[in-house]
Formats: sequence, C-alpha cells, structure tokens
Amino acid sequence: MPRVARVGVLLVALAVGAAAWVVHGRAPVPMTAGVSSAALAVASAPQSSTSLLDPLSPTRPAAYDPAARPDAGDWVTARPGFQYSRSPAERDGVEPCATQQVDLSSFSAWQQLAQGQFSAPLGLALDAAGHFDLVIHLHGGEPVRRELARSGQSMVLYTLTLEGNQNYAELFTASRLYQAIVAGVEQALSQRAGRAAHLNHVALSAWSAGFVGVEAALTQAVGKDVDAVILIDGLHAPRGNRAAFEAQLRPFVAYATRAAAGERFMLVSHSSIDPPDFASTTECAHYLIASLGGKPQAVRRADALGLELVESFSRGSFYVRGYAGNDKADHCAQLAVLREAYAALGRRWSGAAIQRELIETK
Repeated sequence: MPRVARVGVLLVALAVGAAAWVVHGRAPVPMTAGVSSAALAVASAPQSSTSLLDPLSPTRPAAYDPAARPDAGDWVTARPGFQYSRSPAERDGVEPCATQQVDLSSFSAWQQLAQGQFSAPLGLALDAAGHFDLVIHLHGGEPVRRELARSGQSMVLYTLTLEGNQNYAELFTASRLYQAIVAGVEQALSQRAGRAAHLNHVALSAWSAGFVGVEAALTQAVGKDVDAVILIDGLHAPRGNRAAFEAQLRPFVAYATRAAAGERFMLVSHSSIDPPDFASTTECAHYLIASLGGKPQAVRRADALGLELVESFSRGSFYVRGYAGNDKADHCAQLAVLREAYAALGRRWSGAAIQRELIETK
C-alpha cells in the first residue's frame, strides 16, 4: 500500500464515525450566526496590547492568552493539550455532528458527475471571459455547502466523500480525476449559461481523511494549477519514523512556503485530538510552522459551533488555527472553520480579479 494511503486508512475509524453524523444526520439544531464579508475588504478591528488581529476574520480579534502552556519549550513535537470537549449545552445547544438548518436556496441542487457531485450559486455570473472559481472538497458534502453559503462567496463547489474502504490518494494518482472534475464542471456550467465556462481559480479543500487526496494532487502535474489549499483537522503523518513523517508532509511544507510568500493561499486548522497510532493534526501543523521558522501565538476566542481557538499563526497568506477539544464533536465542529476560510479566499480572488481588470483596461 502506498505511503500516502497508509495514514489515510488509519484515519478511517475517526473520519467515518464523524462523517456518518455529518453527512447523514437528520436532527436539526439552531443555526449559528454566519460571518459576513465584503467582496474586497473588511473593516478591521484595531490591534491592541491585549488582542491579536486575525487576517482571516479582521473584525474578530483573538485575545492573547498569557497563561503558561505545557511543553512550551518543545512545542513542535509536543502532543496536543486541551484534552476536554464541550457539551452541547456549552455550545448553546448545538450538536456539531448533526444536520443544521441553513438556507441553501441560493445554490442549485447537487448535480452528479461520474464521481462526486457539484453545486453552483444560482446567481453565478461568469465574467467576460466565462471564468468561474471552483472549490474541490474531499470528505464531506452538505456541511461544506452550508459553510460556503454562510461565507457569502459565489464559488462553485464540488465534493467527494468515499466509503471507508476507499482512499482519496489513489484516485488522484491512479486516474485523471482532477482533470475529469474540471472538465465535468466546465461542461455542465457551459450548458447552463449557454456559453463557454472556463475555470479561473481552484482551491483544494479537505476535512479529515480527505487530506491524502490533496497531498496526492499536489505531487502531480496539476499541483501547479492549485491556487489555494484548505486542510480542516486532517493533516496527519506517521509517528515514530521521522523520515516517513517528513516525507508525508513534504508537499505541504513546499506549498506553505509559497503561501507564506504570498504566492498561494493556505489554511491549516487542527483540533486537540491525540490519536494513539499516528501524529496528530496539532503536531503536523506545528511542524509546518516550524519549517518556516515561526511559532504559534497563544490566544483565546469563541468561534462557531462551540469551537475554542487556542493558537494562531499567520505569515503572508499561510494561516494555522488551532482549537481545543479531543472528541468527535470537536472534529465535526472544525467544519465551521471553512466559512471564514472561504470568505478570506473570496476576498483574495476578488481583489486579484479587479487588479487584472485594471491592468487590462490601461
């Protein structure tokens, strides 16, 4: 079995258990407030001596946490702290793994492709060249569309969720799945619009075990076309074998380096779940930060679905957001990070589009 597949298989027990709730749950819970964003810029809250400005969510700074953290001297390899989980009552009655009531009337019904499905904003407007922006998300369907809708962004969403005995990495290495996705969405949108639709920007987004598909795609020739990578509580690597650990994360280190330089966009989020058999998302995120010579800032902030932000790192367009919580509910709640990720990505892409138009009209 390929190296990239082995960790994906190890994730199945956690991912399938959580996804069963997220994809198939039926018990509605109250909708939490979405995060509003302008197309180009958001008024920023002022920086202060007690709070850290968050470029992903400029109106919601995070408070600095002056409390001493365990393993502060060995934070790169330390196992996750914050080994607790909030109850639904502590989340204002929200069960993160249950289906939530969200208005999705602005999106089309799911349209099936040969593999996976996509949904587009009903008001999607192609630009003069027929361009559209696409998010390819691995592992999760309806909850991802929920967060895209809450982000207020006009992006086309493709999702693919595999069964537990299948592996995302193999699809992106043994087939031309990426090309098939792009071609299928372009053809369907062209028919809908009555004119040729062409891919503009593309983001690879993943939750949980879906990250291995992103890794595989980045190692292929199509990796050069990827404008953004978003990994939600799903970056893992082997534990106990440093060479294998570093090899698993090498494509992500390379992409993080480009994002830190502003060339690409990358967000990695992690919970505090501590798996017994492989390195946690905390350890892997810390490794990426350390590879850039950085260190996360200890903070505190209440986020959507009862998430508790405990650390933050930003450099250029590379972002890491770390959260407390070590249970299935905390893993599901991580999907709410997508709304701010998509909002920030939309601002970046919209700004690039306007800049391109200004250049073309000169």
